[in-house]
Amino acid sequence: MISRLEITAEYRAGRTVVRSIRGGQHFAARQTGPGVVHLVGTAAGPLGGDDVTIAVHLGPGARLAVRSAGATIVQPGGQVPDSVLRLLLTVEDDARLDFACEPTVVCHRAEHEAEAALELAGSGQIRLLEQVLLGRSNEPGGRWVGRTRLTRDGVPELRHTLRSELLVADGTRVISTLLRSGVEATPATCGNAVAMALAAGGLLVTATGTQLLATQADLLAAAELAAPTHSTLATA
Repeated sequence: MISRLEITAEYRAGRTVVRSIRGGQHFAARQTGPGVVHLVGTAAGPLGGDDVTIAVHLGPGARLAVRSAGATIVQPGGQVPDSVLRLLLTVEDDARLDFACEPTVVCHRAEHEAEAALELAGSGQIRLLEQVLLGRSNEPGGRWVGRTRLTRDGVPELRHTLRSELLVADGTRVISTLLRSGVEATPATCGNAVAMALAAGGLLVTATGTQLLATQADLLAAAELAAPTHSTLATA
């Protein structure tokens, strides 16, 4: 199944307005507060053979946080094992997008590709948190590939790829990444997390582990060491 969900927000009269939510099938979107949208799964999967796109467009000055109501469970299809989920995130000048959903669980025999294409303009900023859990309880994990492309004003700032088969060792089941653009950062480590400063400004943190909560804690601690912050990125 092919599906597409589009969310558009803009800044009007001193506040962020979610102007439109279109599409669906795999996911629906609901505004749950000022400047906050939650994704809700409305169909099983993605399953093998599915191609899912989630597109978010923020106009100049808008502030939006995107969350999810629960984890995304990726399973193999009856005919083919592989599925794709694309994030197309466009942030215009002086806008701020905080995209941080619950983990993606890649079940046994599933093969899943996650693509994130981030287009920024001017002083637009984005925070993108991606978390992957390989397998359910007492189950071997599937295969996962994550690709991230960050571009500002047409100039590439980051091209990054992770593959589960290159990371899984010593029982590793959790892969988590955090990307923040437009911040001053220094390299840092915490536990199994490594934070790297981007040449054009920004921060990329990668963490692996055997337990989700412990890996999350390492990731966020390394991010705070590399680029301290005292407030959330996206506020209405």
